[in-house]
Amino acid sequence: MPGKAYPMPDHDLLTRRQDAWVDRAAPVLAHLDALCRAHSPVGCEREIDTVILDAIGPGASRIWQDAAGNVIAHFAGRSADAPLHLTAHKDELGLIVKRVEPDGRLRVQALGGLYPFKWGEGLVDVLADGGGTVTGVLSFGSLHVSEESPVEKVKAGREPMVWRNAWVDCKRSRNDLASLGVHAGSKVVPARMRKAPVVLGDFVCGHALDDKGGVAILIEVAARLAHEPPPQDIYLVISSMEEIGSGSAIYATRTIPGDRLIAVEIVPAMPEYDIVNDDRPVILYADSTNVYDESVANRAAALAHGLGIDVQRGVLSSYGSDASMSKKAGAAPSIGLFGFPTENTHGYEISHLGGIVNCLEVVATYAYDA
Repeated sequence: MPGKAYPMPDHDLLTRRQDAWVDRAAPVLAHLDALCRAHSPVGCEREIDTVILDAIGPGASRIWQDAAGNVIAHFAGRSADAPLHLTAHKDELGLIVKRVEPDGRLRVQALGGLYPFKWGEGLVDVLADGGGTVTGVLSFGSLHVSEESPVEKVKAGREPMVWRNAWVDCKRSRNDLASLGVHAGSKVVPARMRKAPVVLGDFVCGHALDDKGGVAILIEVAARLAHEPPPQDIYLVISSMEEIGSGSAIYATRTIPGDRLIAVEIVPAMPEYDIVNDDRPVILYADSTNVYDESVANRAAALAHGLGIDVQRGVLSSYGSDASMSKKAGAAPSIGLFGFPTENTHGYEISHLGGIVNCLEVVATYAYDA
């Protein structure tokens, strides 16, 4: 369709049914498309760093990458008192090569909370030294086997599929892989051709909406901050390595001034939390790591109400964020989390475009609420 602000993915993103939220979400979708296509497994985020620096840098008072790999953008406010931190993480779930077998198969283990059934068999990219990629196939083995093969136990339901029984097959020798810069420690992600987000009606789906959706929101917030100075200084912390414990965000919050840290994140849409995947953003009050500041949560809900936006309120299990981990480490005195509901978290995720757009409006309004 002509006139759209975001690029056409290879698989014709925009030929599907177009609903009202698609037009409103167009700027965010443009960022999300570029972010999702950029590989950024935990600890190897070089591709996405360039995308973020190019998107935020021109409007920031200052932008830099710190020693922990975070991209930090400072937007000078009308007052330097009580700076606000807004954070989203740029790393995605991935695999790391544990060893290269004599036949060239790559044995892998997970980086973060990733399970084999969330990816399934299919094409992957192995990130080689020097910035290149080597294509392989994530493999679990043939099912036409007997008990002589480990996969028979999985087939019979006696054992779950685990990463030690999976491998990546690049159809190259161990020497060839070494010459290409693939070795123990190399990172693995879904192949780029599998990563462009797809719009299905009012929903967007794809790998790594966690938390590239949050980064896309903060890129849009950055554009507003560049256009109109906020009441207080604001630091955008696009954090590194969140999926394995948020240590980089903790480093950032300890090294830049600020007394409030707001995470922008996906939130699982599940019946046990009474959270639905619709156009209502989610404000968290607690997760399994910490309790979020009630004053921050209630203020955000009130601001949303003033915008005519209904919100969902959440208390989550099996969940943590840069904000809750930073609070636990004593690096952030006051925390909040504003999110958008998402299905299939840590897999092929599905988010309502209205939830993303309304989350953006809540974050931006809070940023200007001195």
